[in-house]
Amino acid sequence: MLSLNPEKLFIVLIVALVLLGPDKLPKVARQLGAGWAKVREFQRRVEQEVRETMPDLPSTSEIARIARSPVSYLNSLADASDGLVPDPAAAPSEEAKEDEWPADPAGPESATNGHLGRPPVFARPGGVPPHQLPADPGMN
Repeated sequence: MLSLNPEKLFIVLIVALVLLGPDKLPKVARQLGAGWAKVREFQRRVEQEVRETMPDLPSTSEIARIARSPVSYLNSLADASDGLVPDPAAAPSEEAKEDEWPADPAGPESATNGHLGRPPVFARPGGVPPHQLPADPGMN
């Protein structure tokens, strides 16, 4: 990451002074400061809108910490879930099992060729050899 220690900052100021000259440097510095302020204001407005939309969102510093070390965050979630016990009220009841969806009618056990009631028969179970593949019409 970018870190500006005093030596690097001094070199940047010297290069800016040489490139811009002493008369343009204050004007450019003011413009950079005003631009930076606009960027910060835009960031603040976006964050405020996001927080209004999703109020349960963690703080920005928490999100940055998670982004820097996702593995430690996942480990902390796993540690927190170790003390959890299943809710007996949330167990599926017999009524809920009866209301389950039926098996998929298009599943492999019910696949037919549509009119004879038999499973479809494929001409080549192994597929078409590569030398017999049709040309891609989009490649013309």
